[in-house]
Amino acid sequence: MTDDIQGKMGTGKITFFCICAVIVLGTLTASASLGPSGLVLWAIAVIFFVIPNMMITSELGTTYPAEGGIYDWIRRAFGKRMSTRAVYLYWISNGIWMGANYILLTGLISSGFMGGKMPLWLQLPLVIALIWLTVAFICYKVSVGVWATVGGATCKILIMSTVGIGGFWYASKYGVANEFTLETLTPSADSGIGFFSAIIYNVTGFELVACMGKVLKDPAKTMPKAILFSSLSVVALYVFGSLGILMAIPVGQINLVSGIADAVSPIFGQGSFIVMLILVLFMLTILGDQITWSMAPSRAAAEAARGGSLPAFIGKWHPRYQSPYGANIVLGCIGTVVSIIYSFFAAGNAADTFWSLFSFSSTCIISSYLLYYSAFMKLRLADPDTTRPYKVPGGRLMAWGCTLICLLFISICITLFIFPQILSGKVNLNHSGPIVVGMILILIIGEIIIRRSEKSYLLAGGDKPPAS
Repeated sequence: MTDDIQGKMGTGKITFFCICAVIVLGTLTASASLGPSGLVLWAIAVIFFVIPNMMITSELGTTYPAEGGIYDWIRRAFGKRMSTRAVYLYWISNGIWMGANYILLTGLISSGFMGGKMPLWLQLPLVIALIWLTVAFICYKVSVGVWATVGGATCKILIMSTVGIGGFWYASKYGVANEFTLETLTPSADSGIGFFSAIIYNVTGFELVACMGKVLKDPAKTMPKAILFSSLSVVALYVFGSLGILMAIPVGQINLVSGIADAVSPIFGQGSFIVMLILVLFMLTILGDQITWSMAPSRAAAEAARGGSLPAFIGKWHPRYQSPYGANIVLGCIGTVVSIIYSFFAAGNAADTFWSLFSFSSTCIISSYLLYYSAFMKLRLADPDTTRPYKVPGGRLMAWGCTLICLLFISICITLFIFPQILSGKVNLNHSGPIVVGMILILIIGEIIIRRSEKSYLLAGGDKPPAS
């Protein structure tokens, strides 16, 4: 960010930024996989999670409008070490997410251009090549996030609108593909409720705008409005897109990887120009998502390394482009290793591999939200005298209520990501086992890295971090 754009993001631009950052098209088919009952689950999510989340994010963002956003809030509440743990999970998850994103992209290439027959020996090298292309790009172009945001948001809105409108048009001509009755609208263990975790994940990430800091124009007034508008817009787009898919495809035939392509193919014709255009736009949004979301966590990790909480190499910055190339390179290595491991776990099945990697990475990033919501309540109690331009209404009782219900939903989300069939009394070890083992290893390795980095930094004459 440069000084010439300071204070330029008003309500409209912040809203646009949030819509772009939060919407992940790869999870649209997971939402649709819930079937008609997903509409009820969306309503539950809006009332009991989206609204409290909006209020908490608005209060923290307007009270502590620092560049670090969630990381600064956790540091204020629980100290440097705890904040580094959140940064570490946020950053590591994007290395894992790289693999999931590009497995999704190669799955689209396979379904759209190769008849769904891309072999593992071709898919895996292509995923790895895309990972390192992304690393090279974010090491070179710092300002690309702005263009990726604008272009990505435009493509996402166009795709979701096309899927929604096309699905309703298809239903009017050929009939609705799924029944919408009281029975099908009622959530049950057999209705794919494990994908409810995707709904909660779909409405997190609005706190990212707080990282824009000085670029925001009068955040005390603009941020609450923008978060409200963008939250409602994101929910509307997801619900409309999901409905479009359900209008055209029976629930049992929805593919997690190629669902959007399947939704538009019956409408415009298999292999038609419009279908190919949608596929290309979808691929561009995947690239845009990965570039945008890889940049911020890497910069946060690099700052943590500068403070002695992560290894020194992660804190290396490019002397010319001022990009955190050390953190970016490590991110690429993580994405490569995880992609190889998970590709073989899924035996080359793009849908299984995507959902497994997505669940793993989402478990990492969502876990940091446990600290985020706890930090909100801690700061309310420990720092009551700081002026709060926007404050969650209803006093301390409402603040506690919002905190606890958000923590509950995040806990449910984590559980369902790891054990999606737990409500029907089933545990798929092929899916859950690698995630549980991976999370344990990531947490243990992270703690060792953080402690050893702090020790090395202290021996080099740095400040001792507070115990936490």
